[in-house]
Amino acid sequence: MPGQNIVSQTIRGQLVDRTFLIRAPEEQTNNSYPVVFFFHGAGGSGEAVLSNNPDISDLIDAGQFIGIFPDGYEQRWNVSGETNADDVAFVSLIINSLDADSSFNLDRVYGVGISNGAGLVNKIAKEASVFSGIAPLISQQTVATGETVPSQALSVFQVNGTDDELVPLNGGIGVADSDFMSAQDSAENWASNFNCEMTPSSRSTTWGERSVEEVTFTGCLDNKKVRYFIAEDTGHSTEFGEDFDLYQLIWRFFRSTDRDDALNLKLLSLGDSYTIGQGVCDTCSFPEQLKQSLVFEYSDRDTISLQVIAETGWTTTNLLSAIESEAPASDFDLVTLLIGVNNQSQSRPFEVYETEFIELVDRAISFVGGDPSKLIALSIPDYAYTPFGEFREPTRISAGIDLYNNFARDYCEDNGLTYVYITDITREGLEDPMLVAADRLHPSTLAYSKFIERLLPVALNKLEQP
Repeated sequence: MPGQNIVSQTIRGQLVDRTFLIRAPEEQTNNSYPVVFFFHGAGGSGEAVLSNNPDISDLIDAGQFIGIFPDGYEQRWNVSGETNADDVAFVSLIINSLDADSSFNLDRVYGVGISNGAGLVNKIAKEASVFSGIAPLISQQTVATGETVPSQALSVFQVNGTDDELVPLNGGIGVADSDFMSAQDSAENWASNFNCEMTPSSRSTTWGERSVEEVTFTGCLDNKKVRYFIAEDTGHSTEFGEDFDLYQLIWRFFRSTDRDDALNLKLLSLGDSYTIGQGVCDTCSFPEQLKQSLVFEYSDRDTISLQVIAETGWTTTNLLSAIESEAPASDFDLVTLLIGVNNQSQSRPFEVYETEFIELVDRAISFVGGDPSKLIALSIPDYAYTPFGEFREPTRISAGIDLYNNFARDYCEDNGLTYVYITDITREGLEDPMLVAADRLHPSTLAYSKFIERLLPVALNKLEQP
């Protein structure tokens, strides 16, 4: 059935062939796959959505789901009287046509819509029990859609731009003379319908080249979540930069909010003052921020715990001794390792670091059941770019930090291990004092947040591996 398909529907008293494209994994290794519908914007087509978004094809070929790409009647979706087609019924016809094929897991059906297509996924989610989750992109509910009470709970991933002139962020008359709710009211409408806790949590993040405010309602029926994003300086577009994969983010959200079983994820962080967050609050260190970011990503039912083995002033020798004393379990799901600055600052022989870093990597891997893919090694921050370090031979300090980092990076690359470079963030400390803690030596909460922007996607990918 992959390729172009047709179902017949009566429109204006005439039987009309409605088309939709099915894109399945090139190598189907599973008996059944979730199904994701992708609805184009006004004037578009299903095939164009697929061809213009290779990230979707990558997810499909990775075996994540089967994609369905329908075509709107007269290249429009009927949300507010744009056409005479009943597009809610059209989607039901498509699903009925898939029912006989066990490759389609029709208990896991999701909808992603762009602009006019976003209006349709909102409408379908309110009027039919089809989707387990939806992602309306650069649009929110119309006032009319908002007045409809949905028959079941589902997860919502809504995206809006501050500078959208077609679908106004604060609501009102927009494209096609549609009367829109505000983005906030739309999200709150979903949350209210699903009995979510109406005091949301929020955080600031970055999508490619854009600053984004993320707001999440939790405690919803059936462990669902309602999440909406406001992208700064963004118009009616889903383009956020070449290095940002919006569809991976959406799919991760769908999966995390629609699992049958709860997860119990255990994190372990090994290191020194940079790991405990010397100079910042108890929940501001990068391991704590990583934990809280994962809480945002996963279901309310999931449990995420963190153990830290680190102290200010520790060298690789100290960390090895502490590990011997504390004897961590071997069932952690993810381990981070950041160590070495005190070897450098205390002028310990570099050969000691070369030997003990490798020992620490091996020990860290043993704590995640011997799976090297569950390790993340981080580069050492550069304290030469702090008020404390700038008058203490900063050139020598930076050269030493580079020596240590280059060894760790090369060892990780040679052995297929993950190494995340964050030193450049700390080397902005003199230009941007907000990146340095009040002690004038260690990274600030903001600096650790920037670490997390790099760490979180890596951590999520590792945690999703079987």
